[in-house]
Amino acid sequence: MKTTRELVRGALILSIASLMVKVLSAAYRIPYQNIVGDLGFYIYQQVYPFYGIVLTLSTLGFPAVISKLLAERDDSGDGFSANEILMSSLAILGALGIVMFGGLFFFADSIAAAMGDPQLTGLLKIIAFSFLLMPAASVIRGYYQGQGNMIPTALSQVLEQLIRVATILLLSLFLIRHGSSLYEVGAGAVFGSVTGGLMGLFILLSFLIFRKEWSNLKKASLRFRNFPFVMKALIFQGFSFCMTGLILVLIQLVDSLQLYNLLREIGLGATEAKEWKGIYDRGQPLIQLGTVIATSLSLTMIPIISLAMKKKDEVELVNKINFTLKVSTSVGVAASSGLICLIKPVNIMLFTDMKGSGTLAILAVSILFTSVIMAQSAILQSMGHTWVPVVAVGFGLACKWSLNRLLVPHYSIAGAAAATVLCFVLMALLLAVFLQTKVSKPLFEKTSVYIIVGATVTMAVTLIVYNQLFQLFQLSGRSISSVQALIGVSLGGILFIYSILKTGLFTKNELLLLPLGEKLVTYLHKEEYR
Repeated sequence: MKTTRELVRGALILSIASLMVKVLSAAYRIPYQNIVGDLGFYIYQQVYPFYGIVLTLSTLGFPAVISKLLAERDDSGDGFSANEILMSSLAILGALGIVMFGGLFFFADSIAAAMGDPQLTGLLKIIAFSFLLMPAASVIRGYYQGQGNMIPTALSQVLEQLIRVATILLLSLFLIRHGSSLYEVGAGAVFGSVTGGLMGLFILLSFLIFRKEWSNLKKASLRFRNFPFVMKALIFQGFSFCMTGLILVLIQLVDSLQLYNLLREIGLGATEAKEWKGIYDRGQPLIQLGTVIATSLSLTMIPIISLAMKKKDEVELVNKINFTLKVSTSVGVAASSGLICLIKPVNIMLFTDMKGSGTLAILAVSILFTSVIMAQSAILQSMGHTWVPVVAVGFGLACKWSLNRLLVPHYSIAGAAAATVLCFVLMALLLAVFLQTKVSKPLFEKTSVYIIVGATVTMAVTLIVYNQLFQLFQLSGRSISSVQALIGVSLGGILFIYSILKTGLFTKNELLLLPLGEKLVTYLHKEEYR
């Protein structure tokens, strides 16, 4: 238990930073949409996936691989020094960053044309500069994570997002007030990816300089024999490690490339199609906020599952897998069903009107399946099956592309939402089938399913009755909707948590592995309090 807690504590720092980054990354879009409207939101969301890719690579994928290489070097005795690995990584990622920058910058007009909107070219060129900041940031984060020091990574991530969000909101307000076009406002917003990246890199370099570690790293020589080994690890493992973190971003990229063009094909005018795409994009921050807790909890379970694998304790492994899936499923079900019940007041509270509420309700179902996919992928990666999530994501993207073309012509943005949900369902099923082949016992107990379903029904019925009270008194307006949404979220969340604790979904030892677990155990049923 002591070792387990130490592993959790080590992952907890990065999990908290990741949680803060995800909340910031999702929450700022709400005031931004309020500032620029659905058309301006469409412009920003069209190019955001490219920033999402570079952010994930520089904070999750490459640093994780570099820290892993440093740890394995200590055990394997292969002769590589830490400095050699770091400088080789910097050279390889530097070349990769330049290639990715050049690809996006010099082909920005072609990409914008493929999206059906040539005016996006300038925004894409601005985002391209973020790829030049990725190599150094990735290497320094990997260096400190390899030492077991998570503070530089966590601090740089949080401050990077704070500066980025501040740039986006302040520049947007300034440009709107000075009569700039929405595309100019969008360019100002994506400039935040550069200012944020520079801040993150500044923080990381400050750690190196003030800790006087920069002079040691400069002494490292580059040896060609390191390159094939390091390059293979960075390219293959780096992309596989961060693939699950890229799921939502890549799905957004598919929509950026397809949805506006498909809406135009069914007869919508240019402005109307952009506005409806912007309304559809309201669902992205809702999905991100809905999955952030489940994702963070899944990340804290990776070292625990890895420890069980090293011990070759199958009983312990199955128990931890079962626990991780229970957490992700219960959180995902509560978030998705609660949002569906409250979608109209939430839509008005956040985005000023009820447009697209039906589509957003469909997208809310994604929260459940993305939460489960994140957990399944974390489990499989902990067990050493890093390629499986990559295959699942590729399969899901192909399904999304095909389903968009099938459903959007008939159901407009609701069809795109249904395509998103269906591709997540198929990905979750694919991962579940593979995972089940690797363990001897069922992944989910029937009792757990009954408890989660019962808690969900109880919460949903309560929220439906709660909504009817507002309709009965004919209360309306954004302020009233805000009160309705906030109280409803609190009511639904408390009721769901109380239900699953009292009906024994988790044992005392399981809850103690979670943040605030010591407080949650006091609400357990007496029979489970042992």
